[in-house]
Amino acid sequence: MFELFNEVPFLWRLSAERSDGYCSVAMVVPYPPDTRAQDLTIETDVQSLSSDNVRSMSEETLEWNQGDIDLFLKLVNQRHLEVNQPLAETVCVDLTDPEVIDIINVVAAAGFGVAFTSYGLIQHSYGLLPVYQFDVGSLASISTVDGFKSCVVVDEDADDVICVMLDPIEVRSDTEQNHLSRHDLLLVKRIDIVHPDFAECRNRPLGRTLH
Repeated sequence: MFELFNEVPFLWRLSAERSDGYCSVAMVVPYPPDTRAQDLTIETDVQSLSSDNVRSMSEETLEWNQGDIDLFLKLVNQRHLEVNQPLAETVCVDLTDPEVIDIINVVAAAGFGVAFTSYGLIQHSYGLLPVYQFDVGSLASISTVDGFKSCVVVDEDADDVICVMLDPIEVRSDTEQNHLSRHDLLLVKRIDIVHPDFAECRNRPLGRTLH
């Protein structure tokens, strides 16, 4: 169990992964220099597209920005509420917990991923589904051509919304195959975001009327 205080920095480590400019992203929690414990490293499945040749050929360490911290804390607190755990002034998290590691992947994707366009992936409802009020960090779902898929809203700008997918999307046709993996970013419109309950059974939840 790791207790989060303001003075404990969370770091990102970007390491050269491929010759085409992509870097792997890992979270690093440094221990105080007066201890013998090694820094805690949590690898993610997120790839960062390097903006220059220097990063793609070497290792770079960045401190989490305020957006990273806010998103992480919001998702951790949501998880505590889901299991009926009280919220405290300091946040205690188990950094070996698979659910917490998944949250770290979401935060990494939000900060370093490249968003895909939703062309050919969205099943547009054109206002037939209930309006969902959300903000950054909200759990949500999207009606895709592969069914309702879970996601986390990580950015919004006017009518555009960027989500980290929690479910993969598979689209096959006679001529092409599209695939989005878990933790890929998807750019959609605000009207495409619906309540997270829709994704639980991949059809319209009981009690949710169309209008």
